[in-house]
Amino acid sequence: MDPRPVPSPPGGPPVSNASVLLQNDAGAYLLHLRDNLPGIWEPGSWALPGGGREPGDRSLAETARRELREETGLDLPALEPFAVETATGIDGSPVLIQVFTARWNGDPATLHLTEGVLLHWFRPEVMPRLRLAPSTLELVHRHAGLPAPTGWPVSPREPQAGETGADPPGRHP
Repeated sequence: MDPRPVPSPPGGPPVSNASVLLQNDAGAYLLHLRDNLPGIWEPGSWALPGGGREPGDRSLAETARRELREETGLDLPALEPFAVETATGIDGSPVLIQVFTARWNGDPATLHLTEGVLLHWFRPEVMPRLRLAPSTLELVHRHAGLPAPTGWPVSPREPQAGETGADPPGRHP
């Protein structure tokens, strides 16, 4: 992993946040249900694990690994840079986020969740039914090689038997 910081676009805000797009071998992505608390980014929404760079972080990859470890207990040293995304901060200003990718095939119910409400695997096709930022949905579709979602929300196909859908663990249709 290249420890050098990701350059900021000229004249724009610095890249000061990092997130991790975790995918399993079944093609599902791990999302984090954020606390529904006032004053935080995207309260009550599904999002990628991640957060802001701290003074001790030597790189954005280190920020991503630290945030993943803090939020989920996962320690995944093999992160690959994927994209720099723009989100809207709680004050309405643009926030640049370096998104890294990684693979993991575990059960999120076994992780030590220290922030948020829940971690769960979702296939991209069911994500339009979730409350999540449109930019997150577009990012997942791009990573999965799917066409960009059109409209908001879109009508996804129903998951097939055995696919991970939006139902919480232990609930089956």
